[in-house]
Amino acid sequence: MKKYFFIGSRVIKTGIAVFFTALICEIVHISPAFAVIAAIVTIEPTIHASIQKGLIRLPASMVGAAFSVLSIYLFGASPLTYTAAAFLTILVCYKLKLHAGLIVATITAVAMIDVEHTSLWADFWARLGGSVIGIIISTLVNMFILPPDYFKKSRQQLDLVIWHTNELLHAFVEIRIRQTQGDQPVQSLTASFRQLTDQRLLLEQYVQHQQQEIRYHFPTSNAKALLDKEAALTQKLKLVHYHLWNLIHAGRSGKQLHWNIEQRNRFSAAAEAVQERLSHWMKGDQVSDKRQFHDLFQLFWSIDMPKDPEDGYFPIESIYLYELLSIHELICDQHSEKNNLLIQKEAMLSD
Repeated sequence: MKKYFFIGSRVIKTGIAVFFTALICEIVHISPAFAVIAAIVTIEPTIHASIQKGLIRLPASMVGAAFSVLSIYLFGASPLTYTAAAFLTILVCYKLKLHAGLIVATITAVAMIDVEHTSLWADFWARLGGSVIGIIISTLVNMFILPPDYFKKSRQQLDLVIWHTNELLHAFVEIRIRQTQGDQPVQSLTASFRQLTDQRLLLEQYVQHQQQEIRYHFPTSNAKALLDKEAALTQKLKLVHYHLWNLIHAGRSGKQLHWNIEQRNRFSAAAEAVQERLSHWMKGDQVSDKRQFHDLFQLFWSIDMPKDPEDGYFPIESIYLYELLSIHELICDQHSEKNNLLIQKEAMLSD
């Protein structure tokens, strides 16, 4: 039977943050409940997010504690007290754009009402101090214990995106050019492209996390240069997918492809060469044979343009050739930059 493990780094860090938060609160004689709540919600996927949201949650907690004290003073312990504290806290947090601290602030405001009060101002500072302790401890834990490694995640995601890009291009050739898939509709490629887009968006998210995290790790000039190149590579993949979508979308028009067997084979061979180049793009070496693309270039210029606008401005054949040649040009253009990028990244991942 397959076993599933749900204990990840974020769960471990949350447990550590809760323990140290509760421990410090006991030492300084502060109720740990509010501090632990703040510590739990402050653990974020990245150090940058923890710090940024922590800076928002501190004033938001002050707002919640202040309205709790005010509501108790005005209405005592009644249903109206809970309503006023929650309503005013949410309203002011929205007005001040403290959205990231809204949950902590509202919980602080409501939970303070139900505790035994000796002095409202003493309770205010105690609850606020507990929230500050929880936010600071969780931020420090996120920074120094099991810090997120998005270099490795982005590399794995990059491999996955490129592999699926090649698979989708291969499926397009089989369905639309070679027509070996029988009656399978060209529209079936659309769902695969949506999945590929989701994978690329995840890659972009990892790269963005890298850009945010690198400032907290004393980066070298090589690491900064590597990150800039990887961001540029991700943007190049976005353009590759743009042309790949144009191939798929043109195929959905239902226009007849007027190519003989030999022309279809030439296009298929060039598409296979594009897939090979994209695979070598990751390995860092380069394929030098460009004969297939010289043949396609000649074929592109030999196509007769429609004389009747009713037939469309461009034949389906010219669209296919243009998009495939565009993908090839993007890959070749990135090749020289990619070589050094992968060598540096492999070295960093092996450290």
